[in-house]
Amino acid sequence: MEPSTLLILHSYYRWIVLAVMLFQFSWLLYHRYMGSVFQKKHFNILFACAIVYNIQLVIGVLLYMHSPLVKAFLNDWTAGLKNRQLRFFGLEHITMMTLALFFSNIITIQSRRRIGTAEGFPFLWRRYIWIFLMILSSIPWSFSPLTSRPNLR
Repeated sequence: MEPSTLLILHSYYRWIVLAVMLFQFSWLLYHRYMGSVFQKKHFNILFACAIVYNIQLVIGVLLYMHSPLVKAFLNDWTAGLKNRQLRFFGLEHITMMTLALFFSNIITIQSRRRIGTAEGFPFLWRRYIWIFLMILSSIPWSFSPLTSRPNLR
C-alpha cells in the first residue's frame, strides 16, 4: 500500500479512535461513579474498544515502515533528533502510541479477573485516564506548537 494511502487511512481512522475513546471515557466514568459491578458484557465492550485501538496501531506501524519522514529520521539519527518533525514522527509518536496500546492491552487482560466485582471500574478508570492522556498528547494536532498536521487530509 502506498504511504499516502496509509497516511490518509491513519488520519481518518484517528477520528474513529477518538470517538471510541470519548465513549469509553464516559462509559468508565459513569460506571465508576454509579458503583457498577464489572460484568462479562462490560469486558466485551472493553475488548471491542481495544480492537479499534489495535487496528489503528497496525495501520500506524505499516505507515511507519513506509514513511519518508521516518526514513529520513532513521538515515541520520543525529540530524533527526535535532529536527522536531522528524523526531516526533520517527521516535516520539510511535513510542508513546505503542506504549499506550501495550498498557491498554495489559489492563484489558487484567480486567478479566475483576468480572463480578465492584472494583473493576475504579481499576479501569485509574489506569485508562493515563492511557488517554498519553494518546491525546501524542497526536499531531493541527493546533500543536510542537508538530502540527491537518486534522483532515
